[in-house]
Amino acid sequence: MKIAVFSDFDIYLENFEAIYAKEEEEFFDLVLNKKRDVLIVSVNYLKAFLEIKRYINAYVIFITDVCNDVMYKKVLEFGDDCFLYYEKKIVYRLAYLRKKMIKSNSDVYKNGDILYNFNTKTLYINSEPIVLSRAEKELVETLIKYNDSFIDKYGILEECDSINNVDSIKVLISKLRKIGLEIDSIKNLGYKLKTKEDK
Repeated sequence: MKIAVFSDFDIYLENFEAIYAKEEEEFFDLVLNKKRDVLIVSVNYLKAFLEIKRYINAYVIFITDVCNDVMYKKVLEFGDDCFLYYEKKIVYRLAYLRKKMIKSNSDVYKNGDILYNFNTKTLYINSEPIVLSRAEKELVETLIKYNDSFIDKYGILEECDSINNVDSIKVLISKLRKIGLEIDSIKNLGYKLKTKEDK
């Protein structure tokens, strides 16, 4: 899920990667020339946002330091949601949107020579089906679900019922790499499935 942020508030987007625009021109370029799934916009930039609103096909979240009934009603005329800039609820909303987008986009994930069918739970590499254990399937689905950001071992444990401890994750990641999945790892951040854009 691709996120663009245009705000003078500091927002902590745990487990999400976002591009932050500092100026109107940079924000307009992000929105108009590069597809973004979610826009997070400070209400202070509402006027600038309205200039390009008709060209936008993204979920729009406004953030503010005051979200009374009047403000909430106003921003919902132009966007989809409104949060106080320090609210953790914004992270929950983004997690929900990510799940929803994966389901609505397709039952199939494709990235280069890799294809994963969520219905049959089958992984294909170069059109060849790969036999996976239940834990490996859950890990592949989790990496796909979080393919725009890193997920740490404890996040993986929460997502995967078949994986019982953090030591197992390293072994499973190693097996997935051996069969051809490219997985990045960064200490203290976790793992991320490498996409065509990353290469």
